[in-house]
Amino acid sequence: MIRYHPPIMATHQASIAVIILTFNEEDHVGPAIESVQGWAREIFVVDSFSTDETVNAALEYADHGVRVVQHAFENYSSQWNWALTNLPISADWTLKLDADERVPDDFKAEVLDVLQDADPELAGFYFQRRMIFMNKALRFGGNVSYDLRMWKTGSAQFDGRQINEHAMVDGATHSLKCLVDHHDTKSITEWWEKHNRYSSLEALSMIDEAQFDVIKPRFLGSPDERMKWLRRMYWGHPFRFLSALGLFLYHYVLKLGFLDGTRGFQVAFLRATYFYLTDLKLIEYRRTGKRPTIHWPTRGRPHPTLAKSLDGETDS
Repeated sequence: MIRYHPPIMATHQASIAVIILTFNEEDHVGPAIESVQGWAREIFVVDSFSTDETVNAALEYADHGVRVVQHAFENYSSQWNWALTNLPISADWTLKLDADERVPDDFKAEVLDVLQDADPELAGFYFQRRMIFMNKALRFGGNVSYDLRMWKTGSAQFDGRQINEHAMVDGATHSLKCLVDHHDTKSITEWWEKHNRYSSLEALSMIDEAQFDVIKPRFLGSPDERMKWLRRMYWGHPFRFLSALGLFLYHYVLKLGFLDGTRGFQVAFLRATYFYLTDLKLIEYRRTGKRPTIHWPTRGRPHPTLAKSLDGETDS
């Protein structure tokens, strides 16, 4: 049953648009939409030709103002830049939301409170995500690092990276205290297939890093600049094969992941494995010159009930 949540946002407060990119997210897209209904003035779903019921699931909310479009996928930065250029966003602020994420009430309240008295120079928000792994929230080692995921509409563009793309804004930023929930509930098989693909994309981004050198690495800079500095330190370390172990210890020990029990160990191990797999693909490239292979899932055809938009894509 579709649950409609009445607006909690007063008319004098800043308006918010939410964009959700999807591919085969039939089980996730509905709850993601419901988590922002009434809080967001506009909700857009940008699907990259799913082969399951994702589009139909999203279209169930069309009567409540949700707009669904389809656009061919090239990489994550390109998909986001297309969305920011082509979607008819009229809200003051735009939030980037994954289909497997949910926006809790405390996060909504904090955003509205900050926006009510926001400095005119404020252009973006960083926030963390709370990982829900195997249907249980991790309290310690599972939180995903700060990322710029909300910005003043029209002020952001993405840096061109194929994966782990960064939104860039020209202006002041603010880090929120409340977290968005990340429901990583797909099977371990699906997790592995996705991260095998992601590790190839990450390795390719490292190989072609000069193209995306728009964010300068600085330890004392913004969260994005600090992450860039840490990544460069990691990949430039001559004994970085030991760094996978260090990454495991960071999440499991330093961030107290062991207090999350078995799930804390599992998540720390999977994250370290992902980084090590990326490193192996880089080593293979340096030794053989062969770029990492990406096995993309088969994409579907345009959804039959969506009308043609102005530039040949599909729109609800």
